[in-house]
Amino acid sequence: MNNFLKQKKITLTFLILVFAGLGFLAYSKLLGHQDNLKPKRGDVVESIYGLGTVTADQIFHVRAGMALTVKKIFSKEGDFVKLGSSLVQLDDNIMRSPIDGTVTAVSYKDGELVTPQAAVVTVMNLEHLFLEVSLEQQSILRVKKDQKVFISFETLRDEKLEGHVASVYPRENQFIVRIELKNWPKSVLPGMTADVAILVGQKTNVLLIPLRALSAGQVIRVRNGKKEHLVVKLGVIDGEWGEIISDQVSENDELVSRK
Repeated sequence: MNNFLKQKKITLTFLILVFAGLGFLAYSKLLGHQDNLKPKRGDVVESIYGLGTVTADQIFHVRAGMALTVKKIFSKEGDFVKLGSSLVQLDDNIMRSPIDGTVTAVSYKDGELVTPQAAVVTVMNLEHLFLEVSLEQQSILRVKKDQKVFISFETLRDEKLEGHVASVYPRENQFIVRIELKNWPKSVLPGMTADVAILVGQKTNVLLIPLRALSAGQVIRVRNGKKEHLVVKLGVIDGEWGEIISDQVSENDELVSRK
């Protein structure tokens, strides 16, 4: 019985110490106890990130304006066809390809009746591709034509691909960025997706502050042992650092971590 009480007392003492430690940490945080941070000089690159979808620039669909019968299909899916090649005969009309490309869809068989406006055969030019990225309003305002873009495909992580913004345009309440590459990997096909980083800002040898020191546009500067709340203005920002373009902070100052 004495051993049981002794063990219980030890356990209770241990729990009291644990909770006391947790309470001290919470109290310290409540008081705003944080490590101080140092500004630095360096280079900063700001990018906007998105998910791009590979799209063919030339796509041709054979469609009928009225109900017609498929008399003969001349190509199957995967076939490469040249400009002017016969694709399908609908009643007495033979439809030909207006582009060089690959047949990617054959939706009907010989003898079937085609529904008006339905695609019977689809041809894509797999040599002319681009990336489409949909961005939200705040991001699209910073994207401009000819900005550099870095592209990464999930299955091609070792390949460093570079492109540029070809155009920016709206589509059905979406904001679209068209990205073009000079050299496409041979294995990339329409419908594949890639991570894209659009370079929207770049500065060299500027004064940078850690973003952990920023809260609601303000920093707490420590100079000569004195703390002061300051409103600051930032320029180019990356994931951890931001260019400070106001003169309230110098390299010799310290900043209180806010996060």
